[in-house]
This record gives sequence, C-alpha cells and structure tokens, in this order.
Amino acid sequence: MQPRSIRFGRAAFLCGTASLLVTGIARAAAPAGPGVSPADALARLAAGNKRFVSGDLQNRSNVDERRTALVGGQAPYATVLTCSDARTPPELLFDENVGDLFVIRLAGNYVTDDGLGTMEYGYEKLGSHLLFVLGHGSCGAVTATYESLKSGKALPPHLSAISHAIGPAIEAVVRRNGSIDEAIEANVRAQVAAAGANSSVLGGGVADRTLLIAGGIYDLATGAVNVLA
Repeated sequence: MQPRSIRFGRAAFLCGTASLLVTGIARAAAPAGPGVSPADALARLAAGNKRFVSGDLQNRSNVDERRTALVGGQAPYATVLTCSDARTPPELLFDENVGDLFVIRLAGNYVTDDGLGTMEYGYEKLGSHLLFVLGHGSCGAVTATYESLKSGKALPPHLSAISHAIGPAIEAVVRRNGSIDEAIEANVRAQVAAAGANSSVLGGGVADRTLLIAGGIYDLATGAVNVLA
C-alpha cells in the first residue's frame, strides 16, 4: 500500500501561533521559541502553507521590529532542509518571518556531515523540535542524477559530487524506469531516514519523541506542500 500524502494547501489546521489582527492590521506572529512541540510545529508549517496557497500572507509585516527583537538571540521553531532552487524559499512557502525557521539549502536537499551538524545545533541549542526535509517538483539535481544513472554518463566533477550523494536514494527508481517525480519522493524519504540514522543526537531525539523528522514535496504549480506519511 502506498503511503498517503497530506496536502498542506487544503488541510485545515488550528495553530495557536498564527498571526493576530491588531487594530485591523496584520501583525507578524511572535517568535515561537523552543517550547513548540513537534506536532504543533508541523501544524504551524501547514497553516502557513495554506495561507501561501490562498494568497492570504499574514507574516510579511513588521520585519524591522522582528529583526530588532532578535538581535540578542534566535529561537526558530523548525529546521528545514530544502533545495537551493530559487523557486522554493521556505520562509515564503510557509508564510513565516525573520527568525522562525532554521534553514539549510543545497541542490537536491540531501544530508551531509555539515548539514547534520547544523541540524543538531538547531535541535540541541536552539530548541527546534521539527526537522522538515522539503523536496520539490522538477528538481534539477534529482533529474540530472536520474539521467546520469540512466545513461551511465558521468556529470562534471562538482555536479558529480551531488549525484553521488543523491544516487543511492533513487537508483531503485531508475532501475525500474520510474518517473522523475518518484525519484524526487524517494530522495526525500531517503534523506529523512538518513538524518535520524546518521546522527545519534537526532536519532535520540526521535526515540524520545522530542524531535520529529518529516518530509514533503512542494508543488511548483499549486504552491502546496504535500507531507509524506
């Protein structure tokens, strides 16, 4: 049975950290801080993406005030590992403001040693109890890796380093002539698993339920993020 996907853009979530209307003006939500549970953090991402899809962005104001308030420190409620693709800025996709998300970006959104260190810092030092791996449709890094595996032709040196990282996650899809979309999903699932498996800190957080590692796919056409169950 295929795991079902939950579409952020259509799901109805209640989120206590949503933006407030003050004297008729949309005000940016206060920094979440380290007290947000993994489930509430995921719900907040969902609520923000729903606003993004509908065009009802509420967290774009008061950036100067937020910046000033965060001079002394940060308390992002979620860590997001996503692609460097210019069409996938997580702060916009989830309608968040300065200081809300701790973001790692590189082509193909795959786990590296440096990335693991960053994720551990977000969890242990900043109190971020959600790690979300965000892939997206038409991912160039996954597509290039897929085509290289399919043809047997190596990519240029630095692109080859990316394909070597992504390759193991999608090689089964390539062997059965699966689609690029299937490869993109397989890569996200593999990176979700790799984050917990390759870090005792993150794996320990998952084990004691103080950390949730989840993944999803961003649809470029609709703006919705589908969470992979």
